[in-house]
Amino acid sequence: MEENKTIKKMLGNMLIEIADAIETGKYRKKIKVGLTTLGSEHGVENLVKGAEIAAKSGIDFDIVLIGPKVETELEIIEVKEEKEMHKKMEQLLDSGYIGACVTMHYNFPIGVSTVGKVITPGEGKEMFIATTTGTSSAHRVEAMIKNAIYGIITAKAMGIKKPSVGILNVDGARQVERALKQLNENGYEINFGESTRSDGGCIMRGNDLLKGAVDVMVTDTLTG
Repeated sequence: MEENKTIKKMLGNMLIEIADAIETGKYRKKIKVGLTTLGSEHGVENLVKGAEIAAKSGIDFDIVLIGPKVETELEIIEVKEEKEMHKKMEQLLDSGYIGACVTMHYNFPIGVSTVGKVITPGEGKEMFIATTTGTSSAHRVEAMIKNAIYGIITAKAMGIKKPSVGILNVDGARQVERALKQLNENGYEINFGESTRSDGGCIMRGNDLLKGAVDVMVTDTLTG
């Protein structure tokens, strides 16, 4: 009896996948990406609205909300508290039900950090800030070198073939510059950007940040 139920479920899932493929023209299984909705400064309503906009834009994955019950057509896994929410997120990731998750205020281990994408206020350009949360390393210079690589990887994944890289003028910036240039000389190609200031160079100031002078702005996580 249990075996029959499993077979029926598999067949049902296959038929749904075929129907989706006919409708969208994409013949592959969609992954599920979770979004936790509690604990953000933006509030639950804004996060849900953003998820709904993304879902309608033709993205190639399904969004699963993890949080309190709200009025939406998106799938929701209901939880009432942040602690319960992150525990449920971990369970869903471990089980493979979701392939990834976007969350806030989660205690990442050292070595994990996130690259943020922003629209710069000066000229409305897209820019990646590497990084914005988490801690790549306990040592600032090492962390910023890793952040630069993470930023380049992210920018390339988003379709920028040769992203320009700048280093924000914070403590350790010159050491990071030397290390990245050595890395470039040794074969890892880095396209260093130029500051909009008259003295140029890849060390960036506040105006460069506001204008979006480079595709990837490297900084320490706290500043980011």
